[in-house]
Amino acid sequence: MVKQRKWIAMICCLLISLASGYGLWRELAPFLASPIEQALIADGFADEDFDHGLSSYSKTLVMKDCYRIVLAYSDLDMIEESVRNVVSTCARRAADIVATTPTDSFAWLVRAAASVRLLAREDFNTALQRSQLAGPNEQWIARFRVNLAETYFPQLTARTIASEEADLRLLVSSEKGVQLIAKRYISNPDFRARITAIVERMPQDRQIAFLRNVKRSAVKG
Repeated sequence: MVKQRKWIAMICCLLISLASGYGLWRELAPFLASPIEQALIADGFADEDFDHGLSSYSKTLVMKDCYRIVLAYSDLDMIEESVRNVVSTCARRAADIVATTPTDSFAWLVRAAASVRLLAREDFNTALQRSQLAGPNEQWIARFRVNLAETYFPQLTARTIASEEADLRLLVSSEKGVQLIAKRYISNPDFRARITAIVERMPQDRQIAFLRNVKRSAVKG
């Protein structure tokens, strides 16, 4: 009986060691991946699977790489099958993450970015909305969402436009965010009427901050 317990204990220790080793190997995956600069030559990046570990940190590292890669390709690049395959792999990884962690706002954003590059308009809008719902107060992600939404504004549905308006209100409510919005106001005439309508409904101190930053951005050119 005693020997049997010892064997069971040894087997349990071995299983724990194997599980720990596997977990560590998975966590190291983002650090062992090919440099994202190589993705510009998609044929040489075809075997990259964008694997990640179980931690949110590991997943975020992979998603950040995917986000940069997906948006780095030009529309002409997207004609190539190898490029579409890389973007599709990122889309699948993002889908895997949100399937188990639907509150991962950044993974939803990556799913949106990959979808719009693959001309999947419905998936793009749905993922962008889900990103905002999952992280309504995460300003660093809201900045990315606004950039993506404005870049592909003609493809937004009415619901996604309403979702973006929530992000715009969030950004205007902070000092750093209002600076970014003011710069966009100066550089993008089509954006002006929409952001003005939003700011006009905000408290007076935010309206003043917005106008001050617009003037500052205009002077800097």
